[in-house]
Formats: sequence, C-alpha cells, structure tokens
Amino acid sequence: MAAPGRARSRRSGGAPSLAGFGPRASAFLLDYILTLMIPAATLVLGVYIKRSWHAPGVAGVVVIVGYVATAAVIFLNNVYFCVLDGRSFGKRFIGLRVARIDGAPIDYRTAILRHLVGYPLALLTLGIGMLWILWDEQQQGLHDKMAKTIVVAD
Repeated sequence: MAAPGRARSRRSGGAPSLAGFGPRASAFLLDYILTLMIPAATLVLGVYIKRSWHAPGVAGVVVIVGYVATAAVIFLNNVYFCVLDGRSFGKRFIGLRVARIDGAPIDYRTAILRHLVGYPLALLTLGIGMLWILWDEQQQGLHDKMAKTIVVAD
C-alpha cells in the first residue's frame, strides 16, 4: 500500500513519476477530440437530413441524440473509466493514470469532482487552473487540488 500522500506507479513499484504538462495536455486533447467527434458527425448528418429529406424534425432528433451520446461518452470516458483504472482514453493512449494522493482507489465522488466540476472551473479561470500544473510542486492543476489527485506516468 502506498504511504499517505504518495501513489505508487504500477511499473516501478516505488515513488510515482509525476506526469508533466505536455503529456497531460496531449491526453486531454485526445479526450477532447474523441468527445467532439460525436456532435460533429451528428450535426453533419442532421444538416444532410434537413437539406436532402426536407425533414427538420428528424434532423433535430438526430442532433439531440448526438448531444445525449456526447454526454454519455464524457461520463464513460472521464468518470467510469477513471473509477475503473484511473485512465481515460487519452490517458491510456499516452500512458498516464490518475491516482489519489492518499493512495486510495478513485471513487465516483472523486472522479466527478475532478472531471465534471474541477475541469470546467480550471478552464473558467482563463485556463490558469490548468496551467497551474507548470509551477506546482506536485504538478497538480486546480481540478487535481480539488479532488486530491495526482497524475502519474504508468
């Protein structure tokens, strides 16, 4: 078990290797692209249906389904998968993992606080909440501070 305040990297078994801003930004960008693919595709399909079939009602339903699917993907990717193993799609691809600083497993409360509350607040500070990673000793952003998490290279 990890000592209080420290999470262990699965690979090394020792002190964690904290993930810096670059890899974290890359993982965030991959998650963002994955998320935006759904509404983009459904908007294109909706416009096609509206113009070709002259069915604005059907096009509206397609777009609404796209937004609901986007919300589901956001929840699955940022909350469910984070609880499952600490990784979103982007973090898995880059080789990062979210860990609690007390060594406990990520739970739904922590994942929701970090991703669905902390990310928007970190971005609403004109991005300073995200850039905080650059000068923080534990390389934590505002969302990490709120949820008491760190991101480690795995």
